[in-house]
Amino acid sequence: MKLSEWAARNGVHYQTAWAWAKEGRMPVPVVQTPSGMWLVEESTPEVVGRTVAYCRVSSGDQKADLDRQVSRVVQGAGGLGLAVPH
Repeated sequence: MKLSEWAARNGVHYQTAWAWAKEGRMPVPVVQTPSGMWLVEESTPEVVGRTVAYCRVSSGDQKADLDRQVSRVVQGAGGLGLAVPH
C-alpha cells in the first residue's frame, strides 16, 4: 500500500511517515520503488486472543444434549482453525 494510505490508516501525518521511511525507522517493512515512491509491505495481522465457546441448555435434564452441543461447537471451531481450550 502507498505510504500516504498507511499514514492515514494509522493516524500518522504523511510527512512523519515519509521521514521515518527515509531514516529506516518505520514500524512496518517498507520498500522504495525505482521511481522513488515508498510502499508499505502488507502483512497478515497476527490475531492475538483466545477462542471462547458458549453452549447451554434449559435444564439439567438435558445434560446429554449439552455434551453433544459442546462437541459440535468445538469441532466447528477446529474446522475454522480455532483452538478451544477444555
